[in-house]
Amino acid sequence: MNNQMAVHRLKRQCGLTLIEVMAALAIFAVAALAIVSATGEHIRSLTYLEQKNMALWVANNHLTQLTLDDKFPQLGDKKGNVELANVTWYWQQKVVKTTDPKFRSITIRILSEEKGDYALAELTTYMASKS
Repeated sequence: MNNQMAVHRLKRQCGLTLIEVMAALAIFAVAALAIVSATGEHIRSLTYLEQKNMALWVANNHLTQLTLDDKFPQLGDKKGNVELANVTWYWQQKVVKTTDPKFRSITIRILSEEKGDYALAELTTYMASKS
């Protein structure tokens, strides 16, 4: 008789209860939200890294152009813009004298907005007088 009751009980509990289904759905919803959030953060990070990389290219190109010029850079600040990859990048150049009069310190800042304060890239180099 006990065997028959156990078999009958097993037959009755073949499916999941409503509570078990709801708990599984809640776990799935939390996991899905975490995956969507992580994916969104990953995409934002990739966009930021792409901008930063392009800004570094712009800064390196600007410093290379200064190196190729025959003139010793003038002291002071300059601003300008350049287009790279269909994006306008804004640069700020600051030239200051050093303790050695034959050297100048040049800092280039690259911004994504003309009036922005946050530089995506900033490079500093030293140039020697060619004379």
